[in-house]
Amino acid sequence: MARTHVRAYRAMDRPVEIVGVAAPSGPEGFLADAGLEARAYTDVRNLLEDESVDCLDVCTPTHTHPELVELAAGAGVPVFLEKPIAPTLEGATRIERAVESAGVPCMVGHVVRFDPGYRRAREAAIGTPGVARARRLAPYPDWGSGDWFGDPAKSGGLFVDLAIHDLDYLRWCWGPIERVFARRTGTGPGAHGLVTLRFACGAVGTVEASWAQPDTRAFTTELELAGAAGVVEHEGVAPSAVRTWTADGARAEPALERSPHQRELEAFLSCLETGREPPVGPAAATASLRVALAAEQSATTGDPVAPAEVTP
Repeated sequence: MARTHVRAYRAMDRPVEIVGVAAPSGPEGFLADAGLEARAYTDVRNLLEDESVDCLDVCTPTHTHPELVELAAGAGVPVFLEKPIAPTLEGATRIERAVESAGVPCMVGHVVRFDPGYRRAREAAIGTPGVARARRLAPYPDWGSGDWFGDPAKSGGLFVDLAIHDLDYLRWCWGPIERVFARRTGTGPGAHGLVTLRFACGAVGTVEASWAQPDTRAFTTELELAGAAGVVEHEGVAPSAVRTWTADGARAEPALERSPHQRELEAFLSCLETGREPPVGPAAATASLRVALAAEQSATTGDPVAPAEVTP
């Protein structure tokens, strides 16, 4: 993810200088591979003490987020934080309190909100929401150091790490989710799950997520939103990725403009310059985390769960 962010910063029209990179194992190899002249640190505390920084971009395993945000907030440094906000509500609460107390901006990287195809689907005139369907299928991310993805205490598990992309997006589209029912096989390699959602507006939806795909299968995303006046469909790998059907006819349009990661980072930097609130703050990210945790709880107990019932 750090490599993805570096590419996004370099693609921007505005000048962005990366002055320091911190990693416990030492970031020298990363700096060389990325062609960066930034200083190397093994502790973010030293980076925050030594460098004059406008913001800290956190691309670390999920369970490390609360401590890093608290350090940045304590130093008065704004934070861009990769999703999910934390693996637990306790961690998310720590983050919310830290940035609120320090009065520093914090944006959580729910990148699907910045994908042009998903944004167009949300804006399509399909009328009253009815049924949503989303899929996100991938090989297991075995590249995580120490296999942290496979440890639910660190990653939060399949629904918190992967399905949360679509859970957050659908909640953004159609509002609060009242009830969740989920089934899942496994908790690491081979994990595959399905979440059924009931929205407060009366709509229903399903989110399918998988870490059970073979390496030979490309990362796959699909979306379908059906309303009283039409249907919109988005396939992440299709050349014309957004298709809409209404009584006025059908149309297809390309989904990819600039990178969604670039779009979200540009939005964050713009907020720092203008003083506007980040478009995805800790409160919104915590609300989506609560839905994902409700799915994990439902998959464990076999019972429907209301996100409001999920407690720290």
